[in-house]
Amino acid sequence: MLLKEFDEILKKIKFSRYSVKILLDGTYENVYEIKKVFSKHNYELIELTSYQKNENSWFGISELIDIIKNFQKNCVVFGISEIVRFYSDEDFLVFFRYLFEIEDNTKNIFIPLFGLESRFNRIFFNNFHRKKEYNYVYKIDSKSKKYELFVIDFEVPFENQLQTIKDWLEFYKKPQNNLICSPKPLVYKAKNLTSDDLIQVYKINNHKEFIEFYMRKNFPIDYKEEEKEYWKRLVIDLKNRDIKEILKTKFNLYSLTPAEILKEICNESDLYYKWLLKGYILSQENEKNSYFYEVMRNSELNDDLIEKVWFDIFDEYDVKYVSQRYEILKEFYKDKKPSIKIEEKIAQILKNYEPKIPILTGFSQIEKEYIVQFFALNKVNDEYLKKYYNDLNYYLDDVEFINNIKWVNDYFKEYKLSKIKNKITPNLNNILKEKNKNRDNFFAWYTDTAFKDISDFDFDKEKTLWIDGLGIEWIGVIKNYCLNKGYSCEFYLSKSKIPTITKCNRFDNIQKTDLLDSYIHSQSKYQYPKNLIDEIEIVKKILDDYLQDELIIVSDHGFSAFCSFQDSKINSFKDEHEGRCAKVDVILNDSNYFSYDFECGRYLVSLNHTSLNNKTRREAHGGVTPEEVIVPIIKIYKNNKPIKKPKLNKPKKKKGYIEEELF
Repeated sequence: MLLKEFDEILKKIKFSRYSVKILLDGTYENVYEIKKVFSKHNYELIELTSYQKNENSWFGISELIDIIKNFQKNCVVFGISEIVRFYSDEDFLVFFRYLFEIEDNTKNIFIPLFGLESRFNRIFFNNFHRKKEYNYVYKIDSKSKKYELFVIDFEVPFENQLQTIKDWLEFYKKPQNNLICSPKPLVYKAKNLTSDDLIQVYKINNHKEFIEFYMRKNFPIDYKEEEKEYWKRLVIDLKNRDIKEILKTKFNLYSLTPAEILKEICNESDLYYKWLLKGYILSQENEKNSYFYEVMRNSELNDDLIEKVWFDIFDEYDVKYVSQRYEILKEFYKDKKPSIKIEEKIAQILKNYEPKIPILTGFSQIEKEYIVQFFALNKVNDEYLKKYYNDLNYYLDDVEFINNIKWVNDYFKEYKLSKIKNKITPNLNNILKEKNKNRDNFFAWYTDTAFKDISDFDFDKEKTLWIDGLGIEWIGVIKNYCLNKGYSCEFYLSKSKIPTITKCNRFDNIQKTDLLDSYIHSQSKYQYPKNLIDEIEIVKKILDDYLQDELIIVSDHGFSAFCSFQDSKINSFKDEHEGRCAKVDVILNDSNYFSYDFECGRYLVSLNHTSLNNKTRREAHGGVTPEEVIVPIIKIYKNNKPIKKPKLNKPKKKKGYIEEELF
């Protein structure tokens, strides 16, 4: 019926044996008009809250029935609807049975039930034995509007909460949607609460459910009680932002790629943000088929995540994950190296793992060692090298010298290839036999006027670096490293004084680094391919430390990797530098060595990879192989600087090694 029809009924309604009547309404929106109608007909408007002893007082069945029995005149009672909504079905039934047994023919007591029609009929009235004897129930026609009530047993920083039971009993006056119900007595009673025609009830057990059902946001991590504090923080953080905004603000990131997230997780000490980053990845639909998603899904908060990125693929190999894993690690290790722990673990795993090649990334030492060996065996090609170990590709790169000497280029091309293969190629052996067949052949190329000396240049000592032990083999690494950093280079072929030891090739008042030379001399034996890989890193480290807008690099000598391959030839002299040279009194001449009165004194020097007294254990210098003798002069300048060609001084008349002097 409409309200105006109910108005007419109230005009004519009579008293009956049973005083209690029910007014059903599917909405709270008619409350004001309902009160007007009852007031019009002199019904007392009673608020159940006026019977509360305190604002959190509850009403049990007996107490509520006693209150209703004691009403003395026509009245309408508001608030009972909100109490019985929290009753269990059993208590709901008992309450209405008692209610409809109240006999009093001197008054009418109306109890509005808002949104409870279905439950009232189902539990009680459909089976009520006297429902046809009297008019117990009146119904106002209305369109029901659902309100959502979220019942929680924990604190949240939101204002739209019922703080007391009194608030709930008065809810009908100013109903609002998305209301949080948190008073302890109500929360306890809410175990009986079910959704009805008007109130959609959500019983929220934890902060995760609160985020999902109340805040309508998704965070796909299972709730764990031990992570409760993280969930509490997340509720606060998500009030006005989404997860992506929280993380971008915290980490000052413009994008959240797997590699960036991995870096932040590994660097972050606050476990909350690690947890948050994990949740973010798991919330990304476009990541669900990715390797990083699987890693995160199977990770625990205290796991070392970078280890999982490295090693999870070995547990469940999937070819589609190989490239994804590589790209993540590539970005992660852009400016760092794997830890010793990871190096050791990857070395142990790869020892017995097949096939190795698809799984290698080139970021760890052991992987680089495998790549060098696979390249030496022609199991991987140049394109593979460019992707997985580009520094080795740079090492092999050819360089144009300003004062180019063709055989030098040919020799070092073969030398570098030999070093990678860990054996002297036939071509390298042939060139060395030709150029260093004997003393005459050596001096023939050594006295070539194409070689430049630092004294040929007008240079600033303040901008000059002496790299002890830097030979021609490292030019490709230097060129490409500089180009990638925005520098250009000019390369000149130069040569060391004989013997090729530092004390005979010093530079005065020039800054020096002996990082490379010290490494070579610190090795107990030559280790292939570890030494090559380490030396590439050392050259890069030196450039990192000393590169500036303008720089000239000079060197005192190179060194040879193959001296340890050959047995020594003579043992009657006290040699230096592991058998590469010896200070002597006599003049000797042989296909393997010769002595000569050099500027530094009379020395016996090795012509090839055969040493003198002691067999070399590691890379060495002091002899006269091209890799020991020929050194670079390198001019480096920033690309935005105008190219200033080195000023060559006019050639000075110098003492040369003329034919007459050789005999």
